[in-house]
Amino acid sequence: MKSSIVAFFLTLSIYGLALNPSRTYKQRPDRYNIKYKEIVIKSNDGKADIKLWYFPSVNESDKLMIIAHNGEGNMANYLRRVDRFKRIGYSVVTFDYRGYGESSEFEINPDMYIYPQFTDDLISVMDYCKKNFQATFDLYGWGIGAGLAAGVGCNRTDIKRIIADTPFLSLGDLEQRFDQQKQWKEVPERGYDPMFEPITSIKQASGENLKGILLIIGSNDVLFNSKDMEKLRSQNRKLVWPIRVIENPSRMDNFKANKEKYFVTIAGFLDDTK
Repeated sequence: MKSSIVAFFLTLSIYGLALNPSRTYKQRPDRYNIKYKEIVIKSNDGKADIKLWYFPSVNESDKLMIIAHNGEGNMANYLRRVDRFKRIGYSVVTFDYRGYGESSEFEINPDMYIYPQFTDDLISVMDYCKKNFQATFDLYGWGIGAGLAAGVGCNRTDIKRIIADTPFLSLGDLEQRFDQQKQWKEVPERGYDPMFEPITSIKQASGENLKGILLIIGSNDVLFNSKDMEKLRSQNRKLVWPIRVIENPSRMDNFKANKEKYFVTIAGFLDDTK
């Protein structure tokens, strides 16, 4: 009986990793009197329009944070995170991958962990920000967004800091983990450039402008643990800071487990890497 209960909650946790897009914004920032600007850009591959929301800082600031979400819902679900970064003096850019929110149509298979096209979406957003806002900025993501933040961010010269909450290591490693859990989840067989896998990108990070990488993991995460994050850290101890473990018995969203402590951790990292 006990093993059945464990299997049940494990299945729920794995299901939480599935891509689950929403095309409708249940709320927009102006509903909460949050100043923002809606922007649509063309992806670099020319195949998609990507929807952005730009949130200027309350006071004039040269700090900009780009947020890459976890593939659940759309960017309207994550305004609390935007608010937290604005509280510490950041302008913020959020965006939706193709197939999400008001970005272009793109068929999403919920059994796919991540799509190669999402790397192009993030790169397109970063290129836009560099051209239209400022030369360097910070990057934060969780879930698939963490893998993208670490994978893409470490290949850029315009990134100052990366915060990656539960990134994957590599697609090959992911495939083995899903097989071990006996859960049918897919990873891209082709098209995902190995240079964007965190285990590779962190090792090769040049650090030209990069001041630090923060890796976050939940204490009861279903797929990854602190040893996995230490494996990533071992690739580049010069840039990757000590791992932060969030006490999270729910195994789901580390931010929701304890919002205050979560952002104290992030703010401390950002302050220490000024």
